[in-house]
Amino acid sequence: MIKKEQAMLSTYYKIWVDAIVQERAKKGDQGNWKAFTIIPMSLLQGINLLTLLFVVRIITHRGIPIVLSLNIFRERALNTFFAGIFTFFIPFLILNYLLVFYNERYQQLTKTYAASNGKLYRKYFFITVGVIVIPLALKLIF
Repeated sequence: MIKKEQAMLSTYYKIWVDAIVQERAKKGDQGNWKAFTIIPMSLLQGINLLTLLFVVRIITHRGIPIVLSLNIFRERALNTFFAGIFTFFIPFLILNYLLVFYNERYQQLTKTYAASNGKLYRKYFFITVGVIVIPLALKLIF
């Protein structure tokens, strides 16, 4: 079990290193490459969680809530928007910051893992976006 966890964490870091190297090459060391890396990666991870929740909802045939329920604003759309942010973005933003950027850890990661010219990062993007279509299609069928 520990080897699977290490392999998953290694894959996580390889994707991150690939994204970091690609964004640094575009923006330069002085640019805002950190924001252009952590925000899309956190959004993609949120999409993965959304996909997982959709699949569980379809398989179990239960009306499990997809987002947190918020009642802060009068407008339902604003409540839903912020509930989505708190459910699918903020947790991943914090986790990614702590695992990759805290104490400049990305410097050690870029030395440990080799980048693959953005191929792994692009593959992760297309798989994530492609996989969310499956539960949405299943929902339409069933």
